[in-house]
Parts: sequence; structure tokens; C-alpha cells
Amino acid sequence: MIRKAKSLIGKDFETRSCGKCFVIDYKGNTDVTVMFYKPVAVVKCMLQHLKRGAVKNPLLPSVYGKGYYGVGKYTANDVKVYKMWIRILERCYDETFKEKQPAYNGVTVCKEWLDFQVFAEWCVNQTHFYSKDLTGKSYHLDKDILVKGSKIYSPETCCFVPHDVNVLFTSNKVNRSELGIGVHKTVSRSRYKSSIHNKYLGRFDTPEEAFQAYKEVKESHVKEVAEKWKNKIDDKTYQALMKWEVNTDD
Repeated sequence: MIRKAKSLIGKDFETRSCGKCFVIDYKGNTDVTVMFYKPVAVVKCMLQHLKRGAVKNPLLPSVYGKGYYGVGKYTANDVKVYKMWIRILERCYDETFKEKQPAYNGVTVCKEWLDFQVFAEWCVNQTHFYSKDLTGKSYHLDKDILVKGSKIYSPETCCFVPHDVNVLFTSNKVNRSELGIGVHKTVSRSRYKSSIHNKYLGRFDTPEEAFQAYKEVKESHVKEVAEKWKNKIDDKTYQALMKWEVNTDD
């Protein structure tokens, strides 16, 4: 073993997708330690995998050119959190996805969460990561409630909420016009009408009055939903919903 260790330590090996690495320790064919050149990372592996080039660098951004698996206990077998991580990276960094969903243009993932290990650790330590609503649906990861208009997925901007809360702020193109959310001109175009969730709120002399009617009803509805879920969402999420204000450009 000593002779084999001497012949291996310091030797370069080319991998299939992660560049070169070299052996820094050898304790047997099933216990080889290598170091990658770029980005620098130390990995334990089997000699047969090393010779086949099958060793991977956990710090190499391999998911949409941004995300990396990191070093830690979480793997793709942790299906719930792994799929969630892949989805947010897709939304932010997959050009094909953003062509179909332009609302995600300019949205990013914080530096820490590009590391799957960090993201997974944050998720599993959230009170409502495993929560489900009354229909059995898992809670959603939302980035817009704690910080309105947020363009980043991060620990400071994200929270887990039930479907009822998540859909409160889903984009509604039908109810949006150049006059603002919930406001449209009447057929005669001499007055303005307001509606929400297909509910007619009335006709008004100015777009400002029409928007105010929409604003009052929408904010009241948000508060009602917040009260409904008060004991099943984080307090910071509840407080953000109770303070929610509607703007014309929402």
C-alpha cells in the first residue's frame, strides 16, 4: 500500500465534467482523497471512480451555471428541498423559462443559496417547510410577501405560505390596464369602473376613485386571509400581510 500511495499522491486525474484534480491522500482503493484545482475543493472518492473520471467537484457551478451542490449531508435524495432548489434556479437563470415567464427577468438567488447545502439547511429549519394546507397541498416558498416587489430569493425575503396566501399576489393580467390594477374605462369611455376577482365594484368619475375602491377591497381581503391563517404562518409573515398596501402598478 505504501508503494501504491507514493505512486498516486500528487498524480493528476482528468474528470469528465469538472476539470483536473490530484491525489493528496491514499488509504486504500476505497478511500482516496483528491483536491480539485478550480474551484478548490477536497473530495473523498474510490480509486475506480477516479480512474473513470467520475469524481465531481461539489463547488463547481453545475446547475444553470450558478448553483452547486456544496459539501454537506444533503443530496438529491432529499427530494422535496432538492426540487425546490432546482426550480428557483430555473426561474432565475434558465433563459428558455424566462422567455415563457418574463416576470422572472431580473430575479436572482442570493449568493448563499447558490450552495444547495445552505439552502437545504435553511429550509428544513423553517417552521412551515413541511406544513400542508387543509387540502393536503404543501406550503409554497414565497419571495414577495416579506419584502414587496422583491427580486431576490434569500433568507430575508422568503417564507413558506399556504396556497391561499400565495395566490393573493398572483399576477392577474385580465384585471390590469394602463390605468392601474383593477381599473378600466367603461364602454362609453366617459367613466371608470373597478372590479376584483370578477366582482364588480362600481363606476367612478376618475381612475383614482376607481382604484381606491379596488385598493380598499383588496387590502381588506388580504387581511381576512391573514387572520384565517394567523396561527399557521410565521408571525413575520402575518405582520407583513396585515401591513400590505396595494399600489396602482401591482
